[in-house]
Order: sequence, then structure tokens, then C-alpha cells
Amino acid sequence: MSRSLPLAVAVLLAASALAQEKKAPTVPTLEARLTALLAEGAAMERQDAYEALLADASALAVQPGQERAYLIIARCCEALGKHPEKELAFRHYIDALLARSKGDAEKALRSEAEALIARRELYAAVKVLERMRGLLPEGHAAAYATYRLGTCHLWMGNHEEAADALTEVVQKWPQDPIAVQACLRLVRCRLGQGTPGDAVAVVTQALHDHPKTPYRDALLFDAATAHAMARDYYGALVAYQRLLREVPDSPYASLARAGLIKLRSDVLERLQD
Repeated sequence: MSRSLPLAVAVLLAASALAQEKKAPTVPTLEARLTALLAEGAAMERQDAYEALLADASALAVQPGQERAYLIIARCCEALGKHPEKELAFRHYIDALLARSKGDAEKALRSEAEALIARRELYAAVKVLERMRGLLPEGHAAAYATYRLGTCHLWMGNHEEAADALTEVVQKWPQDPIAVQACLRLVRCRLGQGTPGDAVAVVTQALHDHPKTPYRDALLFDAATAHAMARDYYGALVAYQRLLREVPDSPYASLARAGLIKLRSDVLERLQD
């Protein structure tokens, strides 16, 4: 009899918890349901379950202090393909976070943007990043949002928009650690636009402004590439040699050696012609 008592108590407690959830679901219980649904795979096969979770989260979200329910709504709408509804729910979520803490809002916006970028949903990521810039227009948050916005536009082939955003980072937040990364993206953008001279100017300034950056080898490699594309072969040679001399263990070292060999070969061919 004593052995069956703990089991009986456990059954009663489980039944009580289930009854309580049905009466008044909480954010943790709804999040657990969402996690289980996401783990099952295709959303449309469990559409009824997602719709039920969406209804419960919507009822909870209007209550004070329950802003995380909006994120559950957003995830349900995302799974169900209700993208305008997802955007609206996420907007409510961020507004609620901003009322409490800018740091929490920044973290949530970054997380959402990076998740979208990882899935290559770049158009949606651009919208999140633009909202982030509007809500947090100063400091590292703005520098990050502008840099990632430029990166997304670069990947989308929007070179003019990418150049504008990346140039803004370099000029407005030159001391932010992300400024060097913006320079690297801007060099690639200028090369993509077919203006290697502008790329040379960007990377030359970056090397001058950030002599101790951990991205020095990448900058030197990009400098060599830009000089070569601008037909400044001496400048390319110098950049390759600096890379091998200053950062000999760089991942770019083998590429620099190959670049040097090709560059010398090309120069010799021109001299022979």
C-alpha cells in the first residue's frame, strides 16, 4: 500500500496541473507546447494544435506582464505562414520590451535578425533591422543594425543601398569594433560595383585607422585584390608581401602566396610582350 501512494499522489498532481493549465495557461506552459510542436516538424500537419496554442497565447498576451506571449503568437503565425500577423505580434512584443528595458528589446531584435539571416530570409531581416535602427538610433545597437542592414543588401545584390549603410557605419561609428567589419563589406561592395579605386581608398583608410585590428590580414588581402583590380600591380604586390610579413600564420597566407606567384607571372608576361 505504501508503495502505491507516491504513484497515486503523482497522478493526482499531474491531473491537477493539467486542469490548472486548462483554466489559466501560463507563458512557460505555452512555451513548452510550442517547443513540442516545433520538434514534430511540418506545421500544417498539426495546424489544429498550432491554432489552439495561438488562441491561448492571444488570450494571455493582453494581460499585464505577459509580453512573452506575443513571441509565442509570432512563432505560431510564422509556422502557419501568417506573416503579416507574425510581424504585428513581434512588433507588440518589442514595444512591450522597450517599455521595460532597451537592453531586452535590443537582444530580442538581434536574435530575430540573426535567425532570419541564418535562414537567408533577407527581406524579412531587413525589415527587422530597419525597425531596430528606428527604435535604437544611437550607440552600438544602431551600428550593429546598420552594418547588418548593409550586409543583407550586399547579399541581395543591392550594392547602392549596401554602400550607403556600410559607409554610414564607417563614418558615424568609426571607433566601434564593428566598423572594421563594415570596411571589409564596403570593399567587397565597391568591387561589386566595379569601382576598385574606391575600394582601395576604403581599405587604405581602414588600415590607417585600425592598425591593431584582428582583421588586419583580411584588410591586407582585400587591399591586394583591390589594387590588382585597379591595375595597380605594384600596390597589390606590396599588400601581399605585407600580409605575409606581418601576419604569416593568417588563413589568407596561402592565398597571398598564390596571388604573388600569379602577379609576378603576369608582370613577366607583360614585360616579354
